[in-house]
Formats: sequence, C-alpha cells, structure tokens
Amino acid sequence: MPHHAESPDDVDRKEVVADHSEELKTNWQRALEDMQAMADDREDQGYETLAVPAGDTTTLSPSMGDDDTWGLSHVVPDNFAEEVETYVERSDFEETGVYQLESGGFVFVVTECIDHDEELVLFVAGSYDMRFSAGLVRTAVERDEMYTHLRTLDGTDLGTVRHDDPADFFPEPEQFYAYDITESDER
Repeated sequence: MPHHAESPDDVDRKEVVADHSEELKTNWQRALEDMQAMADDREDQGYETLAVPAGDTTTLSPSMGDDDTWGLSHVVPDNFAEEVETYVERSDFEETGVYQLESGGFVFVVTECIDHDEELVLFVAGSYDMRFSAGLVRTAVERDEMYTHLRTLDGTDLGTVRHDDPADFFPEPEQFYAYDITESDER
C-alpha cells in the first residue's frame, strides 16, 4: 500500500524500509542475477554484452535542475565507466527491453539497450524510490519518450540512451502517482 509522507525523512518511511530491508536486498540481488542471465542468453545468441550494476539510480524530472534533463540517471561504478562510454559511442540502440519488479515502494529495474546491427547489448540494473518518480513519469508520458543517463559519481557524462516508449518503464503510471510526495507544478 502506498505510504504518503510529509517529508522524505518521515520516520514511518524509515520503518518501512527497515522492515523490508531483507526483501529489498533480495530483490536487488535478484535483479543482478536476472541481468546476468539475460546477458548470458544474449551472448549465446552471438551478441557482445555489458552488464552494469548502477551504484545509484535517480529519477530526474525537468523541474529538478538547471536544465531540461529528465529520465533515469544511473551512477556507473568507475570500473565500468570507460567501457560504458565506449558502448554508448559505438552503438545506435534501436530496441529497449525493460524488466522490473516493484516491492515496498521501490522499483528494481533492468534496462536492456539493444543494437542489432552491431550486435551489442548494454544492460543496466538500478533501483529507485517510487515516492520521487511522479515528475519523471508525467514527463515521459506527456512527451511519449524516455531517457537513460549514464554518469560517474563525479558527474562525468558517459552517455544517454533515448527510448521510444515510456510504457516500457511505466506500464501503469497511476501506480507511481499514488506514491508521490513531491510538490509539483506539473499537477
């Protein structure tokens, strides 16, 4: 059931996370295992793959920063950074697969970016709190597109992938709106 809070630091939310910490860890581990299994399957089909576990994932909406950047922003661990940048530079990802699980108000997501011509697949696993996603969901639905941003912890941009169908990420937008705790002019 959605939890509506007064602020992001609401004690009840901390209790929810604490009560579900084993479940959240298990779901993160499951996302990583699923990502690796999907990468192995693509390799068996002859594709070159890169599977990246994001160190952090943030939902960005246009109202959050100095520019109009929006989408899922993944922090790529330094040991993957150079290879991720090379993948994005040499690829024209024309197909996207999104695999996700919602649990306790968090989404565990694996995004599969596919370039069939170059036979390259980039997988990125991340998780994010649904309470802060409504602005992104509204923007993606209104603009009928979605973005995945890849950067390092120090903010170095490694690349951006555009996705044609936000429904792959947000099949039931209302589900995300129910968790919204942010004040927004977009409503």
